[in-house]
Amino acid sequence: MYPKRKEKIVGIEEALSWITKGSFVALGGFMIHNHPMAMVRELVRRKTGDLTIISTPPGGSIEADMLIGSGQATTIYSAYCGAEALGPVMPNYQRKIMDDEIKNYDFDENTIVCGYRAAVAKLPCEITMGGLGSDMLKVNPFLKVFNDPISNKPLVAVPPIQPDVALLHAQRADCYGNIQHGGSVFMDELIASAAKKVIISVEEIIPHEFITKDPFKTTIPSTLVDAIVRIPCGTHPFSSHAYYIQDEEHIKYYVKCAKDPKKYRAYLDKYVYSVKDNEEYLEKIGGVRKLFELKIY
Repeated sequence: MYPKRKEKIVGIEEALSWITKGSFVALGGFMIHNHPMAMVRELVRRKTGDLTIISTPPGGSIEADMLIGSGQATTIYSAYCGAEALGPVMPNYQRKIMDDEIKNYDFDENTIVCGYRAAVAKLPCEITMGGLGSDMLKVNPFLKVFNDPISNKPLVAVPPIQPDVALLHAQRADCYGNIQHGGSVFMDELIASAAKKVIISVEEIIPHEFITKDPFKTTIPSTLVDAIVRIPCGTHPFSSHAYYIQDEEHIKYYVKCAKDPKKYRAYLDKYVYSVKDNEEYLEKIGGVRKLFELKIY
């Protein structure tokens, strides 16, 4: 007799209980796509505090800025934090770095990827030429320059980046945690491979038979996933590939509010603290009518 396979569908409260004060949290997605916003808003409501965060290359957006602006994140590993043309640099991120209220470790996209790869391979470091000749090596104490023993040319050693917990969003999963993305995977599979624990919110749960019928659609296998949380529309205001597009109006509104601390507190009160879950949040942003406008057919 084979042991029964473990089902990994849990509630958001149970999943986020793994994140405690001082945790190192990775955030998946890319620019204005597939960020785990419902889980981030719940994390803000929990007021865990003293978090170190890292967003997927090329950098974070509202998900990182909200954790910083709400006071939950005190350290960030970043190459960039913005929303493309909708918000070139996130306001809380920029302001709190300039005011020395958070600790920022400057990376570029390449060195973050190298750090994840070192963690996956269980190596003391990953080697790159990225960053040579830049001030990044002067301000980031984690990156070390050394001479290659063969060519005697300078190289950069990047230590492992191994988050305690990764928060990701995908489109589909079965009950065992096999994941299917509806579009690009971005860096989610690499982050899942590097992190100690992986929590993924999904738009829908599909039968396991859909996985076995076409296994090549699996983008992250169940062996890398610790918990699945079903949260339809869980990336708003960002897009969820093949399901709905980004809410550009709300992204611009967030950026506008985040530029003024008083308006930002009002934003958090309305859209985060005064709602108990993602369903109430979706009602606040316009409910079915707004979601209908964003839906992809």
